[in-house]
Amino acid sequence: MSSAAATTINSIVEALAGVVGSENVHTDIETLKRYSYDTSLMPARMPDVVVRVMNRDEIMGVIKYANANRIPVVPRSSGTGTYGTGIPVQGGIILDLSGMKRIPRVDTRNRWALLEAGVTFGELNEELDKRGMQCLNTLLPRKDKSVITSVLEREPVLSCKTECDEPFRTSELVWGTGEMMRTGAMSVDAIPPEDMGAKTHSDLCGTGGPGIDWWRLLTGCQGTFGVINIMNVKIFHKPLMQKIVFLPFDKIEDAIMPMYTIQRREIGHECFLLNGMDLAAILADDGQDIAALSRQLPNFVIVLNLWGGQFFPEDRIAYEEKAIADICDQYKCSVTEGLSAVHDANVKLQGMLNGPWQGDVYWKDRQKGACLEIVFQNGLEKVPGLWNTFTKLAGDYGLDTRELGMYIQPRQRCRVCHVEFHIPVDPENADNVKAFQRKAAETLINEGAFFYRPYYDWADMIYARAGYTFETIKKLKNIIDPNHTLNPGKILL
Repeated sequence: MSSAAATTINSIVEALAGVVGSENVHTDIETLKRYSYDTSLMPARMPDVVVRVMNRDEIMGVIKYANANRIPVVPRSSGTGTYGTGIPVQGGIILDLSGMKRIPRVDTRNRWALLEAGVTFGELNEELDKRGMQCLNTLLPRKDKSVITSVLEREPVLSCKTECDEPFRTSELVWGTGEMMRTGAMSVDAIPPEDMGAKTHSDLCGTGGPGIDWWRLLTGCQGTFGVINIMNVKIFHKPLMQKIVFLPFDKIEDAIMPMYTIQRREIGHECFLLNGMDLAAILADDGQDIAALSRQLPNFVIVLNLWGGQFFPEDRIAYEEKAIADICDQYKCSVTEGLSAVHDANVKLQGMLNGPWQGDVYWKDRQKGACLEIVFQNGLEKVPGLWNTFTKLAGDYGLDTRELGMYIQPRQRCRVCHVEFHIPVDPENADNVKAFQRKAAETLINEGAFFYRPYYDWADMIYARAGYTFETIKKLKNIIDPNHTLNPGKILL
């Protein structure tokens, strides 16, 4: 480092230490390396400084300084990012929010929890369990992943009910200029959000305003518009009874109408479809057993959690069992409580669904050490054709198609489905798989898959097909963050 550069870094460190304390500003090489990557396979890039913040005022102070001095700021609440969103493209400051662990209020009546950016799924589930409540979980999230990050990344919840589809209610955030704003019902006063319900008679649930629905802009933006320090998210009551059943299929096409009918009749609470490989990755006792187990499991399985709720749970379960039996009779398929290769599969999954993944190696990574994904939304009936395209192209790239995973999550009672295609990969030998992932994404977009997350290399593909939308996004960025302080380089901003 040149003398001038060292002087600049020293002055930056000194200024930031005045905001957060010298113990929370790090420039040592070990720390910088640790923040140069995440659990994705995106190229590592070193920040210049890591700053650990503990409250909103510190966030505002750091961003105001960075904005005034044209220093990039990349917010990061955990090291478990899957898409490289917390890797600094242009160096600068990593704003570490992981120490913000408060859960200042849980409202069981209105079913929401107020939590800070560093609260993980493991921590929130532990707190809610004391109150008979549960998170609106994604499918077996990492236990050390930030809940707010998951919500902002649009990861879908397992419940297909329309009222559960979007957990984001209201929030407090800091723009790229260092100014604070509150969204929705949280904007009615400037007092601490945890005091607002009692003092303003607000339930903090209304998402609209002030002005536009800001939460729609903030989700999926990878921290390029604002840094959320506290958020109000939906939660749900734990049921008094629940029961998992499986609907196995040889062909994915045969699962389409049963899935649609289950959702139209509003049967069950959690409902999703996995292929045999993904199901084996979840159920196998040892990672070495996944391939063998997948060959013994059905090709595709609908996993349905019959849900007793808080009132007359036995009656409700009995009604849903009768309904699912009628649906299976209608479409000539079967329903079971276990699977031939894993007789206690229902018991295993029952203990998993309401919490994060507990294993040392994340379930998607158990085969080869890492996993790349193709993530999009579509109508359920379009998925078989897209899966066939995906697997054929994988074969052309020399990949073993038996190793590929599939996860389909109905949303809003199957009005649309979130779809993930999983590609296990050795992180030390990933170039061919990365090339395949990019080609597969482009091919699926051209075939009508709706890519609603501008991650990986998808941003250029998506915005090339949505020019007017992208121009509007750039105009908003220039208004809200005129110096492009927040996460520059992401989503082509």
